[in-house]
Amino acid sequence: MTSRIAAAVATCALSLGALASGAGVAAAAPPAPAGHAPSLQLAINARAAAVDRCSYQVVRSHDSRYVYSVSGVFGGGARELTPQKEDYVRISDDWRKVVQVDACAGGGGQAPTALRVTGKLGNPENYDPSVPRTIHSNDLKPAASSVIPKAPVMTSVDRLDPATVRVTWKPAQGNPDQVILMERKPFYSSEIGVWHPYTFQRNVQAGATSMDRKLERHPDIPPADRSHSYWMRVVNGGFVSDLRAEKPVTIEP
Repeated sequence: MTSRIAAAVATCALSLGALASGAGVAAAAPPAPAGHAPSLQLAINARAAAVDRCSYQVVRSHDSRYVYSVSGVFGGGARELTPQKEDYVRISDDWRKVVQVDACAGGGGQAPTALRVTGKLGNPENYDPSVPRTIHSNDLKPAASSVIPKAPVMTSVDRLDPATVRVTWKPAQGNPDQVILMERKPFYSSEIGVWHPYTFQRNVQAGATSMDRKLERHPDIPPADRSHSYWMRVVNGGFVSDLRAEKPVTIEP
């Protein structure tokens, strides 16, 4: 039942991706598709950058049939790196998986000379032998930490009326390609008739520093799923602000 709920919620949420919502556009990040395999992907399209001395960000394409890992090249060998945080992000009208890894955990603190992404077919018994069991990226030379943009600081979430809040943040620095208000709230799936928490990204108009959001207050929402959360994210040059620095502000409707 859980997988059925997730698939239905994803289908409904993606249909909202092109709908205007106040000052922004709502887009829901897609989980792994259910039932239909995507077209064959022979290689992983990826780029990498240092976030700080130990953390590295990898922005990559995603094929839901594969389970991915990131390795760092150190001297003559390679070592799989510990994931810190990951999420789907819409970049230039295309969904990408953004993964941050720790290059210092389990090692001597040496910076990797390159990063490699590997995908292994999750359930090979379900696929024709012609489907590659393993796919790879090229060796990725990490860009400098200066390419990682900074998300603006959220300053307040103020209740305008019982069903509306105004989310306010400081102006974004450096004219990023996109400023995004992240919103996690209950979402209704008409296909199976349930409310379920879901995360949307609301694209912000250039120069805006606030957005009004409606609260979901339907009485059928389960008490454990009623809370709403908001945080800021930016995209610039194909990279995303530090996912670890995101601090959601949660309110009850």
